[in-house]
Amino acid sequence: MDIVAALGRPAVVVATGFAALTAALFAFGTARARYDLLVAGRRASIATAGFVAVAAVALSAALFAHDFSYEYVANYSSRSLTGPYTFSALWGGMEGSLLFWTLLLAVFAAASLRSATTKGMSPRLVGAAGAVLAGLTLFFLVLLVIPADPFVRLSPAPADGSGLNPLLQSPGMLIHPPLLYTGFVGFSIPFAFAVGALVMKRLEDVWFTSTRRWTLLAWSALSIGIVLGGAWAYTELGWGGYWAWDPVENASFLPWLTATAYLHSVVIQEKRRMFKIWNISLILITYMLAVFGTFLTRSGILSSIHTFTEGPIGKWFLPFLAAMLLGGVALVMWRLDSLKSENRFDAVISRETAFLANNVLFVVAAFTVLWGTIYPIVAEALWGTRLSVGPPFFNRVFVPIALALLLLAGVGPLISWRSMRARALGRVSTGPALVAVVLVVVLAIAGIRSWGALIAFGLCAFTAASIVTEFVRGGRVYRKREKVSWIPAVGRTLVRNRRRYGGYVVHLGIVLIVLGVAGGAFRTERDAHLSQGESFRVGDYRLVYEDLNESRNDEKQIAITSIGVFRDGERVTTMRPQRNLHFAQEQWQSEIAIRTTPIEDLYVVTTTIDPDGAASIRAFVNPLTWWIWAGAFVMAAGMAIILTGRVAAPVLERKKARVGEAIPVSR
Repeated sequence: MDIVAALGRPAVVVATGFAALTAALFAFGTARARYDLLVAGRRASIATAGFVAVAAVALSAALFAHDFSYEYVANYSSRSLTGPYTFSALWGGMEGSLLFWTLLLAVFAAASLRSATTKGMSPRLVGAAGAVLAGLTLFFLVLLVIPADPFVRLSPAPADGSGLNPLLQSPGMLIHPPLLYTGFVGFSIPFAFAVGALVMKRLEDVWFTSTRRWTLLAWSALSIGIVLGGAWAYTELGWGGYWAWDPVENASFLPWLTATAYLHSVVIQEKRRMFKIWNISLILITYMLAVFGTFLTRSGILSSIHTFTEGPIGKWFLPFLAAMLLGGVALVMWRLDSLKSENRFDAVISRETAFLANNVLFVVAAFTVLWGTIYPIVAEALWGTRLSVGPPFFNRVFVPIALALLLLAGVGPLISWRSMRARALGRVSTGPALVAVVLVVVLAIAGIRSWGALIAFGLCAFTAASIVTEFVRGGRVYRKREKVSWIPAVGRTLVRNRRRYGGYVVHLGIVLIVLGVAGGAFRTERDAHLSQGESFRVGDYRLVYEDLNESRNDEKQIAITSIGVFRDGERVTTMRPQRNLHFAQEQWQSEIAIRTTPIEDLYVVTTTIDPDGAASIRAFVNPLTWWIWAGAFVMAAGMAIILTGRVAAPVLERKKARVGEAIPVSR
């Protein structure tokens, strides 16, 4: 293990050299139309990925060997840490997370360049994209060599390490960060090919159709990662919520918003040869926002429970971000004439108009979140006042935009391409609108008085009914054509047009998430300081503090409070929230107990325990939260359906695959 760990620093240095060589080979080969150099560049990119992988294995080996002579190992692991969490320490600190990011980037770059070559894409476009990817990889490797070296040695080495932050010792943390990094890094592929297309003036459909699967993979990983982050906050932090508009939460949400706009907008370019400038701009902005999120996480300029401690790399990211931003704007302006739409809007009422409204709303939402996130920085820089922007601002501005987007998700399947009469739109919308009105009336009669919640529930019903209508319409075709029952007919509708109907499944998952979020309007909360045998009420429940059991192991001291839950005089269950003291960090942590049903969650957390055994208990009743996680599963199913579909090549690409592209080769 010592020998393997010792390979880490040399492997990073060699990988840096190969990344520089890769960038040079691709840049020179593209400029001089040298196919042999482009082939050499692809091979060098594979070597770069290989050496970064060696470095990652070396750091993992040091973690599992408990080699505390490495500062990173001493800071983020300990002998009492279990195997899975020892592995997760790889991305538990700043240096390790940058190494993991670089590993993903190098592997994705090598794989995407090989894939693009086999798809018949222009070799010079692949070369330009390869130079961009190599440059990105080189930047992160330089960070690992100079300011964020994960292989710094300590002398003398401590007997044990500080251990991983107890809040990160959660099953969600084994999956959440890798998914976020996969999303962030995955967007580098369409970003690089978009830059390559601008540089080479190859702005036809090939670049975005060939990278579509990478974009979908990145968006899917980021989507699931964000939801898992919410689940982690809900189950670990003890405040009864899942989203607090924390700066680092926002940093992951920003690229998701612009990437979602891009995935919708790119459909228009495929079908109507429109929105070229939208699409190229959206994918450039998406990756820039992903890097900006990394800067926020690691610079220490914003306060968040998610951020790493302030380090020396923030000043490295600022010029990198500035170069990307200025370079992206310059390239778009340079190729502005080539980005003009080939068609125009035929009518105000059309699917194209709906997609344009969708784009505008997503960009406005992204700007709102961005401004709310960076305003404290701006305020401190201009006036020397450290401010914070809290959930009230974000909710007040973002919620109306989100509801408008939900409405568009319902209208989109009903509206026609090119042009549609208002009367025709009204006719096809009648059914879903009637479902929404009936639901709102029923809920109002049942006693719901929150107008915001009623609007949200009504829009959820409208959009869900619209999606179901589309499945019924498609299933009816197969029932008539193939004489089958409804279930196989709908299944064939889904399988034979995976991209369209898989997208509808994703939309249905979002409807369920909005339903769960809307339930938060009816949340109730109570705090009580109890001795054993005492009780308090929250919602329809009576909670009784019945017992306290204490124990300890090598890692922590454990205190389990037994809370009897009664409803209408009958015991419903016993909940056992914990209060633990982790020895390595000398840090207290609460383990939350949650009883979840589709109707509501009962959420109980022990915040303090006195020496005499009295305990402070906080309890929440969170209606409909179960639907958020159910919606996430539905979204994941829709993503899987889309990703398993075949990506059809455009006509231009098929022609090039047959004829080939002449490119001079110098000998």
